[in-house]
Amino acid sequence: MKPLFLLLLLSLLLACSSDKSAGRRTLAVTAEPYRYVVEAVAGDSWTVESLVPKGDNPETFDPTPRDIVSLADSRAYFIVGGLGFEDAWLGRIAEMYPRLRIFDTSEGITRTDEDPHLWASPDNMAVIAKNVCNALCSLDTANADGYRARLHALTDRIAATDGYITQKLEMFKGNSFLVFHPSLTYFARLYGLHQLSIEEEGKEPSAAHIKGVIDEAKRRGVTLVFVQSGFDSKNAVTIADEIGARVVSIDPLNYDWHTELCKIADEMAKE
Repeated sequence: MKPLFLLLLLSLLLACSSDKSAGRRTLAVTAEPYRYVVEAVAGDSWTVESLVPKGDNPETFDPTPRDIVSLADSRAYFIVGGLGFEDAWLGRIAEMYPRLRIFDTSEGITRTDEDPHLWASPDNMAVIAKNVCNALCSLDTANADGYRARLHALTDRIAATDGYITQKLEMFKGNSFLVFHPSLTYFARLYGLHQLSIEEEGKEPSAAHIKGVIDEAKRRGVTLVFVQSGFDSKNAVTIADEIGARVVSIDPLNYDWHTELCKIADEMAKE
């Protein structure tokens, strides 16, 4: 979309927006797992909305002017940090909404450049939750004690999730699994697993790459292949058939963060 046309359209949408949301306490997040953690810390006094619609992939998301205008109602925007569309749009968003506070929830996390799914491990989620709490306390100092109390409760839930997964996967350290898109890098790192990816540098894999993946998967004794919505599962199914592995569908973008990670651990523990 051309910048001039985009600016005109944004201006029109802003001019047409009503004042019905005036006074609402609204927060914005990039994706559904972040709505989970922000809602858990913020409590019922805030409305939390995801910029990326449920079912869409935040790595390939291209916001429409209406998506950007939706941020006008928000007091703060909690970003994943390092996502392509965030990097491309944050400067313009900051110019359009100078009063909008933007918080990078990835501060303090040791990143892996190839995988933006920071939330896919409990240790990272604990850091994200603390960053969210600190941000909310700075936005609303009068209710800081409530945010800290809810952070404590959420931290206990995160620790319980980690304990469940640790116990489930204790006997499977060193095992390898295959996934089309590398979305479980941080999960694998935390629990001593090895992730093999079918995708090649963000693109459809070449025949040579697929052959190499098959050879490596056989060498490592891979018996589990994860596929996820939004990605072509054809190559994953072909490879699974070739190596005699199970295919399991997962949703790393699930709002129900605890249930999704425990499901992944349960599937790995079946091997």
